[in-house]
Amino acid sequence: MPSSDHMTAPSAHDGPNRYFRAAGLTVLVVLVVTVTLNYLVDPYLIHQWDTKHLQRLRSAHQKIMPWGKTYAAYRYRPEVVYLGSSRTEIGLPADVPVFAGKRVFNLAIQGASLGDAVRMLRHTSVFQRPEIVVWGLDYGDQFREETGNTDLIPALVAQDRSYPFRRTLLNLKRSASMDMLWDSLKILSGSAEQECRPLLATYGQRSSQCMEYVMRENGGTAAAFGKVMQKNKPLADPPDVEATLGLLDKVTDEYCREGTAFRLYLQPVHALAELSYWAGKWDALDDWKRSLTAVADARRSQGCDIRLVDFSGFNRITGEDIPQTTGRENMRYYWEHSHYRSEVGELILGHLFATGRQEEGDDFGVELTGATIERHLGDFRARRSAYIASHPRETTNMAR
Repeated sequence: MPSSDHMTAPSAHDGPNRYFRAAGLTVLVVLVVTVTLNYLVDPYLIHQWDTKHLQRLRSAHQKIMPWGKTYAAYRYRPEVVYLGSSRTEIGLPADVPVFAGKRVFNLAIQGASLGDAVRMLRHTSVFQRPEIVVWGLDYGDQFREETGNTDLIPALVAQDRSYPFRRTLLNLKRSASMDMLWDSLKILSGSAEQECRPLLATYGQRSSQCMEYVMRENGGTAAAFGKVMQKNKPLADPPDVEATLGLLDKVTDEYCREGTAFRLYLQPVHALAELSYWAGKWDALDDWKRSLTAVADARRSQGCDIRLVDFSGFNRITGEDIPQTTGRENMRYYWEHSHYRSEVGELILGHLFATGRQEEGDDFGVELTGATIERHLGDFRARRSAYIASHPRETTNMAR
């Protein structure tokens, strides 16, 4: 008869079970360590505002910036916001006298569509409805409702006051990624690039210090203009102008009724970029400007504080001589053909909020209304022809 204290023989399944338990525990430990490390180091600044992390030098190529900007907007609650693409992100400084005493944040993001700008506006409005919106508008593929920056995922956009809780969970989930771990380890080891202050340190604007690194990596200003001059390459048409205009009309109407002031402006790319981007599309571009003017006029007739100003085209700023002509490495107003410097951004803001008449002879910035639009379009065409005629070397490969 077997003894009562006889031990049961090990099951054939105990070995594999122990293996899977050990493997599962190992995976759990690795996951916890990864999430904790990434969350504390926070290489992408996805949950930072007014912390020492913002004062550390980072790479000039900062990743997933919509994460950082949406978090900063929730915490900072700006009274003045800038919306638009990388042109606005690079060109408009937040620290300007015209907004002295107000909380200002540049919510523009690289590659943003008009729909992205609307999403950023609605996001920040959950916590603080902006008093003033400065909005840079781009024609072409960026004038659409669909997202242009794929890092601006729907979960980043606040819907209600439960956002802080949901955002914390989202940040923890993002901290489980291995690419984030790799960048965290680079920071801890001291091997990460230390080139410039992060965008959040300058209230959302990409600083001149960062741009200097980017331009050196890409060969400089002259190289960028050389490519534009070699071959004309028109940009894609907007996918659905009417639908996007409808969205702009709806959003401005909604916010105007709540007392928000709007300053809409058309981006001042360099004259050579203007010729390259819109060759063969001039009539469509004119119609777009007419439609934008109609939206602004409709809001103004309702008593809204709104202005629409066209800084694009061929004027004293956009027609700045390029390095191939001057022999100088850099330009005063432009980083390259598509992005303007902060000096231009300050001029734009000064014009948008000027209380008096524009200085006589200053051709940078024309306010568009029903009374001025047709004359402006005619002047635009005349200036385009004059620029081409006076710059034969630069425009020889440009379609007319």
